[in-house]
Amino acid sequence: MFDLLITRGKLIDGTGAPWRYADVGIIGERIAAIGSLGDASATRRIDAAGRVVCPGFIDIHSHADLTLLAHRWTEDRLRQGITTEVIGQDGLSYAPASAQHLQEWRRYLVGLNGDFPEIEWNWRSVGDLLKRYQNQAANVVYLIPHGAVRIEVMGWEARPARADELRAMVDLVRQGMAEGAAGISTGLTYIPCAHATTDEMIALCEPVAAAGGIYATHLRSYGARLLDALDEAIEIGRRSGVAVQVSHLRVADPSTWGLAGAILERIDRARAEGVDVTFDCYPYTVGCAPLFVLLPAWAQSGGPDAILARLRDAATTQRIAAEMGTWQIDWSWYILSNAPATSLGDWDGAVITAAARATNLSIPLFIQRLLLETELNATIIARGGNEDDNDTMFAHPAAMLCSDGVLIGGHPHPRGYGAFPRLLAEYVRARRVLRLEDAIRKMSGLPAARLNLQNRGIVRNGAAADVVIFSPERIADGADFTEGRRPPQGIDWVFVNGHAVVTDL
Repeated sequence: MFDLLITRGKLIDGTGAPWRYADVGIIGERIAAIGSLGDASATRRIDAAGRVVCPGFIDIHSHADLTLLAHRWTEDRLRQGITTEVIGQDGLSYAPASAQHLQEWRRYLVGLNGDFPEIEWNWRSVGDLLKRYQNQAANVVYLIPHGAVRIEVMGWEARPARADELRAMVDLVRQGMAEGAAGISTGLTYIPCAHATTDEMIALCEPVAAAGGIYATHLRSYGARLLDALDEAIEIGRRSGVAVQVSHLRVADPSTWGLAGAILERIDRARAEGVDVTFDCYPYTVGCAPLFVLLPAWAQSGGPDAILARLRDAATTQRIAAEMGTWQIDWSWYILSNAPATSLGDWDGAVITAAARATNLSIPLFIQRLLLETELNATIIARGGNEDDNDTMFAHPAAMLCSDGVLIGGHPHPRGYGAFPRLLAEYVRARRVLRLEDAIRKMSGLPAARLNLQNRGIVRNGAAADVVIFSPERIADGADFTEGRRPPQGIDWVFVNGHAVVTDL
């Protein structure tokens, strides 16, 4: 007898194979049988006629690090079919971390991940943190954050690592892999990761490669130097032997629009030469980041105390403002998606140019004042990217879907709450950029294989019972730039390890 029997659905198994009619029987946490099972006994039955039955979706680039621990917006993530969250991204997460550095990370990353006092901030190692993610509503995969490793060994030093420091960092990475991490991540435009040399990243990736893990990299540039930055990632993979996962690959600057073909040519050439390179994208042309990334790089250095000290010093703020004033930037591209009310007013959801004008401040001085008064707890949405380039990259067989969702704030980017149904509604049904089977593979089987998840991302006998049931005609993202948490439509059931976590029927 099955605990659950799903009948009459169109089965898309996550491998890219054509759909077929098949019933799926589940016992406990596993898929027990697939085929013509309509006459079998079951404790619970679901008639999936007219619907697709497929593996649970794997968000290969998630920023749910703290929201999972705080049990915030978990249901919103599950409602779009995400059953596995891959966290520890961009080199910006919380283990390994000593007591002092954990609190520094907590304050430094408040504009990316929020702050939740109900969390007990007492872990130290990767293994300690992974234990905290047990028994969550979703499965969790953790990447060792390069930034945390660097700070544990070097503090916030803005320089290349010495040989002894590099050996100590390698030891921490090796320990993290032994404790259950799936790889290492870095964010080479973010402090402190930006201080690392290519050789440092190669050395840190060698123990990851030896353990069969991945190197997830936020490139050193997504603008004018994008191709050079991609070449660096490929070289790190070539010399270390690590599998490279390029994070949220996009052409963010108008000067690089139309570059998708050249990007994919480099990736294909590297793969033909034996470098294992894949990438992920999100189905939007608009990005999101902590507000402090708009400061000059030197002004972001040193950790939260050093940044805030600069913002309190009149001479330094004028220096920062003068430097920012020379940049050729269209500031109207930036919208505040998370900004608590301050003495400047409540500007959550406002365009930065309008907010600065209303407060009678220059844009550089407004940004600095807001960062100071919120203690770095401010986030921006930034226009950029090109739909044609997105289409070209998503169609590539090495492409996967990610949300890269910054989940906090009153006006969050909709990618955190709608990326997965959006791909199916827009790129499959509306514009036919992808076959449905290929889109499902990019959301399930391909990321599972990338992460060496042997029993997830595919519907087959013995696999974990992570299953999504949706209507291909009704599925649609509800979240937009006005209401970033509006739920999707058309996803009727979601199961994680055989347990129903979404039941919309």
